[in-house]
Amino acid sequence: MKVSFLAAAMLAGVFATGALAAETADQTGVLTYPASFFADARPNTAYDMIGRLPGFTFDDGKSARGFAGTAGNVLINGERPTAKTDDLQSILQRIPAADVDRIELIRGGAPGIDMHGKTVVANVILKTSDSTEIVTQVDDNYWLNDHHTVPSASVQFTQHSGSSTYEASISRIGNYDDSVGKGFHEVTDATTGAVTRQNARSNGMGAGGGLTAAATIPLFGGEFKANLALQESPFHSDLFYTAPGFTEVLADDNTQNSAELGLHWTGKVGGVELETLALQRLGHMTDLNALEAPGDDERFHLLSDTGESIGRFTVRYSPDGALALETGAEGAYNYLNGTSSFIDNGVNIPLPSGDAAVNEKRGEAFAQATWKISDAWLLEAGGRFELSTISSTKGVIQSRTFSYPKPRAVLTWTPDKDDQLRLRYEVVLGQLDFNNFVASANLAASGVTAGNVNLRPDQHTQYEISYERHFMDGKGSFVATYMHENIKDVVDYVPITNSSGTFDAPGNIGNGTNDQIVATLTLPLDWLGLTNGLLKASNTFNLTKVRDPVTGQDRVISGQRPQDIEWTLTQDIDSLNSTWGIFYFNCWDEHYYRLEQIRHREVVPPYFELWWEYKPHPDLALRVELYNPARFVYDDRFYDYAGPRNVAPLSQIEEIQIRSQPRIYFRIRKTFG
Repeated sequence: MKVSFLAAAMLAGVFATGALAAETADQTGVLTYPASFFADARPNTAYDMIGRLPGFTFDDGKSARGFAGTAGNVLINGERPTAKTDDLQSILQRIPAADVDRIELIRGGAPGIDMHGKTVVANVILKTSDSTEIVTQVDDNYWLNDHHTVPSASVQFTQHSGSSTYEASISRIGNYDDSVGKGFHEVTDATTGAVTRQNARSNGMGAGGGLTAAATIPLFGGEFKANLALQESPFHSDLFYTAPGFTEVLADDNTQNSAELGLHWTGKVGGVELETLALQRLGHMTDLNALEAPGDDERFHLLSDTGESIGRFTVRYSPDGALALETGAEGAYNYLNGTSSFIDNGVNIPLPSGDAAVNEKRGEAFAQATWKISDAWLLEAGGRFELSTISSTKGVIQSRTFSYPKPRAVLTWTPDKDDQLRLRYEVVLGQLDFNNFVASANLAASGVTAGNVNLRPDQHTQYEISYERHFMDGKGSFVATYMHENIKDVVDYVPITNSSGTFDAPGNIGNGTNDQIVATLTLPLDWLGLTNGLLKASNTFNLTKVRDPVTGQDRVISGQRPQDIEWTLTQDIDSLNSTWGIFYFNCWDEHYYRLEQIRHREVVPPYFELWWEYKPHPDLALRVELYNPARFVYDDRFYDYAGPRNVAPLSQIEEIQIRSQPRIYFRIRKTFG
């Protein structure tokens, strides 16, 4: 009923306002929004402007192996940022809105634009005038129940001089857990019905730092950019269970340090455009997980070092304005060296892949063509071929070689400036998480998870159709997308046995499917009397299916959320130099299936955010936000079986329920220059 209501409300908005649409541009797959389009919202950064684009949902990309397959859906001056550790959202948040000339919304594709596997991208075009800006920002999070705070601060410098740009930032990063609070821990004996209950209390926070620097200069007739990112991100959390005469403490200390250097050059060589890239990333992580209770003392320690080296070149050639050709290759070397230990009441428990040394050598060649068949039709087609070798040099000594063809085709029909239909076929290779090769632990939840050096990437064959309509002079939009994907080698959990017993580990469990429906709406509300009001709604529904390797029955894929519903209402009040907003999130739930356990995690709605931002002067912004005033409930349930789920009875049900706290966020942002 809820899904039907949401869909009906969104469609009603489209048809009710469609008559107000006016022609504002020629028929094209590229919509251009000048900086003046965003003026009423008084944005501080390019990221604020991206959030106001009609028909666009921001995708930060993925931090995983390779470069091409992990791109977000925003370009800067037609190019993807040369960074992976420094995420796209952070980069856009460091670009002052005053530096943005316009934003192009590219739908389906355009000759000369690398869509990086996306069907819709936003292209942020920066101004070229000389300028120097220093931006300082101080913010704090304050929890209303227990009164703890997590402050942050940053200073960033940007200078444009001719064709050169210099950027730097230093920040104090505050990490926090938004579900901290109080509740209960309850264990029910499935045979007798006896219930054991304790009070529960959780907390979690950390303080780290970050440094970024980048320079863009003319070089060899083209443009050269170098970027550096250093980051330290510690986090400590505690979960306490208490009852008369009983205390159990589950603690986790985690620190992740990372460093990244990226080098990028693009320019003309003869009649073609050449782009070259080199990227080096290094990471170091330590994790100490501990459980202390009467008669029980467990400690898990993990130390891992990771690295990624990428080299890539791309050649682009456009014989005319209607056809663009692209080809190139990418090579990468990834490694992980991890050491873990698990001590249970003073006894060392050897774990499968407790110590792991894994490396991957990967090469990929690609070619594609973008052909503007006519004013209404655009075809983008091409393919990639990947060859990789994954070797394990510690524990299980082995080497495995894989090859994957990855074809792609997108056909776009734009009958007029307001409507567009897109068809996409693509084979997508899942991204391996190298941390899955070494053992890990979450003693407060599912316990110890083994590593698995036999893990293979999953393969997704995707078929997608999208319809997009713009209305109300381009300020409103409605986008509906349906995608079906066949998944080969689904990554889930498999049992692995060694001398210490049987453990769950990430592994491949066979083939599965996913059907996804996405509907987004951008609806100006002036016609309802809410001047400068705007409703943005994003609704995603997933139906996954895979055969359970334990029971042989169909079920959802572990960790896949069936829905994501987000609605945002904002209003710009020019007379007060202010913007206020309300955000609603329907929260989430997910299941995990292990050999002897089913875990169900969910956040019970409603979840709201309310905010107000005041700009007394263009260079000064004050913002206050109230998060979670309704206090969502985090519920984690574990259905434990006496043995494998297909043959053993249910032994107990463990539930951890925490009612979260409201949080107030304050921010002061000042620009100099």
